[in-house]
Amino acid sequence: MRGMSFLFALGAAFLISGGASATPTTYSGVTFPNGDISFADAVISFSPGPDVAAPHLDSSQALGAPDGNHLSLGDGGSLIVQFTDNSLTTSGDATADLHIFEVGSAVEIFNVSISQDLITWIDLGDLSGQPTSIDIDGVAGVVAFAQYSYVRLIDVGPNQTGSPFGEADIDAIGAISSAPAVAMNAPGAIAVFALGLAGMVWRRRTA
Repeated sequence: MRGMSFLFALGAAFLISGGASATPTTYSGVTFPNGDISFADAVISFSPGPDVAAPHLDSSQALGAPDGNHLSLGDGGSLIVQFTDNSLTTSGDATADLHIFEVGSAVEIFNVSISQDLITWIDLGDLSGQPTSIDIDGVAGVVAFAQYSYVRLIDVGPNQTGSPFGEADIDAIGAISSAPAVAMNAPGAIAVFALGLAGMVWRRRTA
């Protein structure tokens, strides 16, 4: 009986911590089977272009489920976000795996890439306006059912919109094909630390 109780408790703990079934959610016609945990949770770095001003400099606006608030990349700007309570993976078919909620009336171009460790990046190509869904299956370098924790967005020229919300306006980044979270390895931790230092230097220079 004690052994059975232990197994039951272990199973219950697994269900509570990430193995629990999620209620699907749909935003702008895009369904996320794992619900709101599907969206990016942390900003690793944000380097906006010169044509962005408050309130569109708030990088947290790109986190969580879409809510109408956004950050703007700006001319030449870049953003790296992390999934911490899930990860992005492949679907095994031609359906979309990743969706980026880019808002606003202007059609603006940005490049998308993904990484497992913040060191090696896989280029998913350039997106322009809406819809902004990507099927990562079949993209060169993507490993079937591997787990990717990082998404990077970089503005692609020419300069299309001006201050205070220059270039692509990012509301949310979600993994339609979602897998459990991945523990950060040593190289990834070092890369995060280095990016954090770079962000501090950038903020000091622009203060």
